[in-house]
Amino acid sequence: MNRLLLILTIVLFSMNVVAEEIKMKCKNYRYKFVSNDSGTTVYSANIKRDKKKYHKFCPSGIDDSNRHFLKSAEGVELLVTNYKAICSSSKLVFLNGGVGTESVSVTDFKKFIRVSEYKWNGQPQKQKEKCKLEK
Repeated sequence: MNRLLLILTIVLFSMNVVAEEIKMKCKNYRYKFVSNDSGTTVYSANIKRDKKKYHKFCPSGIDDSNRHFLKSAEGVELLVTNYKAICSSSKLVFLNGGVGTESVSVTDFKKFIRVSEYKWNGQPQKQKEKCKLEK
């Protein structure tokens, strides 16, 4: 009986949940990649506006975590694969009056880079920045 209990205990402890968290800091934003048994979630925080208070990256709607800067979101899709978060949106309206359209952003948590193309108030914009691993 004791032997069975010992084997069962060893098996249960060896099946522990593995969680992974990667944080990186870019010029204006911090990003956090969290992967665990319930899936993968990506968060972001504007360094000046949000400090270290993260909200979901690529929000498909307005909630308590993003209503302080986002007015509306349309056509938002997020794909997370191979430590890359790819966010596309057709239109984002911000409380500061800015409108982002035709946006595609790629955040790479292995190469620590971020690349995006979008239109800001109708003007085409491109960004490419190197980021740093944050501990």
